[in-house]
Amino acid sequence: MKTTEQQTERLTEHRADARAELRVERRAQLHALHEVFDRTTAGEGSAAVVTGPVGCGKTDVLHALCRHAARAGALVLTATGVRAERDLGFGVLDRLLDDPELPHDTAGHVRALLSTVEREPGAPAGRPAAPTAGAGCGEQPMPAARARELRALCTALREAARHRPLVIAVDDLQHADRPSVAALMYLRRRLRTARVLMVFTDGGADAPDGVGPHAELAGDPDCRTVRVAPLTRRGVTELLAARLDPRTAEWLAAECHALTGGNPLLVHAFADDRRTAGDHEGDTPVGSSFSAALGTCLLRCDTGAADAARALAVLADLAPISLVARMLGTGVEAAARALAALTEAGLLDEGRFRHPAAHAAVLAGCEDADRRAHHLRAARLLHEDGAPGAAVARQLVAAQEAPGPWAVTVLREAAEQESVADRERFGADCLELAVRACGDPRERAALTALLVRDRWRTSPSVAARHLGALEAHARDGLLSARDSATLTLGQLWLGRAADTVPRAAPEPTRTGFADTGRYRADVRGARRLLYWDTDTTADTGSEGPEPSAEEVTADAELTLQCTRIGDTALESAMAALYALLHVDQPGQAAHWCDTLIAEATARRETTWRAVLTGIRAETAVRQGALADAERHARTALAVLPPEDWGVAIGIPLAARLVACTFTGRPEDAQGVLTQRVPQEMFRTRFGGQYLYARGQHYLAAGRLRAALEDFLRCGELMRARGVDRPALIAWRGGAATACLGLGLRERAGELIGEQMELSAPEHLRVRGSSLRTIAALNEARRRPALLWEAVTLLQEAGDRLELVGALADLSSAHHELGDYNRARMVAGRAVRLAQDCGAPSLCERLLPYPVVLDPAPPADTGPADARTDAIATLSDAERRVAALAAVGYSNREIGRELFITVSTVEQHLTRVYRKLRISRRADLPAELPLGPPGAA
Repeated sequence: MKTTEQQTERLTEHRADARAELRVERRAQLHALHEVFDRTTAGEGSAAVVTGPVGCGKTDVLHALCRHAARAGALVLTATGVRAERDLGFGVLDRLLDDPELPHDTAGHVRALLSTVEREPGAPAGRPAAPTAGAGCGEQPMPAARARELRALCTALREAARHRPLVIAVDDLQHADRPSVAALMYLRRRLRTARVLMVFTDGGADAPDGVGPHAELAGDPDCRTVRVAPLTRRGVTELLAARLDPRTAEWLAAECHALTGGNPLLVHAFADDRRTAGDHEGDTPVGSSFSAALGTCLLRCDTGAADAARALAVLADLAPISLVARMLGTGVEAAARALAALTEAGLLDEGRFRHPAAHAAVLAGCEDADRRAHHLRAARLLHEDGAPGAAVARQLVAAQEAPGPWAVTVLREAAEQESVADRERFGADCLELAVRACGDPRERAALTALLVRDRWRTSPSVAARHLGALEAHARDGLLSARDSATLTLGQLWLGRAADTVPRAAPEPTRTGFADTGRYRADVRGARRLLYWDTDTTADTGSEGPEPSAEEVTADAELTLQCTRIGDTALESAMAALYALLHVDQPGQAAHWCDTLIAEATARRETTWRAVLTGIRAETAVRQGALADAERHARTALAVLPPEDWGVAIGIPLAARLVACTFTGRPEDAQGVLTQRVPQEMFRTRFGGQYLYARGQHYLAAGRLRAALEDFLRCGELMRARGVDRPALIAWRGGAATACLGLGLRERAGELIGEQMELSAPEHLRVRGSSLRTIAALNEARRRPALLWEAVTLLQEAGDRLELVGALADLSSAHHELGDYNRARMVAGRAVRLAQDCGAPSLCERLLPYPVVLDPAPPADTGPADARTDAIATLSDAERRVAALAAVGYSNREIGRELFITVSTVEQHLTRVYRKLRISRRADLPAELPLGPPGAA
């Protein structure tokens, strides 16, 4: 076991707290030792042995006796047995008698005695000769020189004891070297009639060759055995009260006793960790003090108990006594005794460690090579016993060795089981070890592909490190259809062009033709999604009629309903979500994103969760929920760092860039632009999304030429892939807006005309935004009608952000025509909607004049969902009246437009106010559907 400076510091602190501990359930032991000392001072030679579990205070009791004896005028000689110094001849005796208060003659005898070790014939350097076999501790033959010096030493010690009582105290005698033990037993026999008290602590049965104080002193009537036991719960309470405070001690006592078993060393460590954690009512964390104390206990255990503790730490919960015995290479009885010693010390409870931290503390004290050897032995034994594969695999992974085909099989099966069970996986670690150890090329190829799939679930950049090996296996013809698809999907994610990626080859003997078709479909879907591959379906530009919005929605819904996180290809789910966005169904896309994100989070599918969260940010942009968009984009990039995104990095960056731009945070937007992206991204769909978002940012910043360049570059990408459809990315609208700002009205008209021609009637969002540009190209008197239509389309499409712009344009058009009241009302709706979107500064940029809202606070109409439900209760007539009232029409104008009386208008508004729980027109909610005058 390894020692640390921290352990030494903790022991020093515990010694400082010894007085507090000795007042707790130790008075009887101290009284017994004082009686022995009193008998010694009266002229009778005495001996005492302090026994008990490790860490329970034997040393503290011994030190307390020594302090008592010193105060009484006795000469106290102390030493401690150290396991690492067992082979140092007379090491304990040397330390014991190296005291300046000893007479000069006594010190001389000690030096002479120690010199006999080197003069013994046949003894290895630095090690004493072993005693003769069969001889007892006190009667083993010894060289004549040593015997003479021991007799002289006895005479010197007896003479010293004539003047003052002499106490010889040895802590942890079980760890003392054999010559010192033999010498001390010799001195005990020869000093019975002198005023000499010999007191030892015995921490177990681990004395060399069975030699210990009990072997020599068990039948000695003058030897007193004093046992120190763990603290009771009451004792734990008292000790905690001394270390902390009475109130804290009362409510921590049960927890502390359960955790420590009453072991005082551990109780002190518990209190240290409690003080470090601070004052709170929660569970006390097991920290560094507790772990250090556990290590100290094991350092002081006998070898058998320490080895048993290591075996338990390695085996964890799979630790019947028979298995522990096999780990130790001993009999069951010996293993049972070792476990009993650990239990008695409070380290174990019913054969298990009392806290998971104990496993780490025990294993941390092992050398790396020893720890790996223990794990490998455990793996073999568990496999022989038919233990679950996961348990065996954990041992192999900890050992970092897979000795033979059986181990490779176990590792693969464990990895597959962990993947299916959706637990916190170590499957990838199993597979990496299996790949290194596997000798069969075809099996190694399959394992490598399985490793890539497993790693991709949590870190695509880590998985990508294995693609080179997978490519080599593909060149050798070793990959199945599924494994070929794994390679292809990984290369596509990294930005490899579709025409350079090897196609998946069918291999019916391994996967069957049906599975081969499935994997090929996954690859085609990925190409279609990332590269807008034109050899697939109609929605990417192939010949044939384009499916209707209803058909696209139904197909996407079916795909998403059948999606299983981690089993379905991620690209298939992504394509279905984008299909919903392209047919103006952001609400449905958001719903499915939230559903799948929850499942991915529960199953710890990091890559799925991140990508779906990135798409969720894009749906939030479409819905005008910019704060949500920013939050989702940041979460996506936190869940999966940028290096793991490959070409898909454009998803969260584009959404976040738009959110920062329209919420008026240029510095944050600039931070998004400084994020490095792979150049391969600009050959993919996500490059197009990124270019369009960056163009919008440049437009807002007034950098019109840079914006136009990005929009045109996006168009070049889409035309090159044969997918130049505004429903995917309406780049012409952005380019036309930039051209308008640059004074290129004719070019703007061409671009927006092309966009309208390419947009189907059901593409409401695209047509609505296009009408904004068309209105800007028309004369002032025609703009309101065009913009009213744009407002209607954008409301139906659910694009609230674009709707803010349309309302702002409509307000400007009314203002230019001198209809100031209507301009003010429409501008107010635009401002309120912008505020609801989280973009209050947007209207400041769009409107040519400042808007002063009604100073009266708006009515509290509840959350957005409640307002939407309330609006749904309005009749068609009430909704038409409310829509016109909301944009500044007077009651008379409303009646004229709708061909109803003013009284009827007033009645409709009264019912509208009551249903929406408002009292004035200014409080009409932003969600209220608007439309051109006279719209049904």
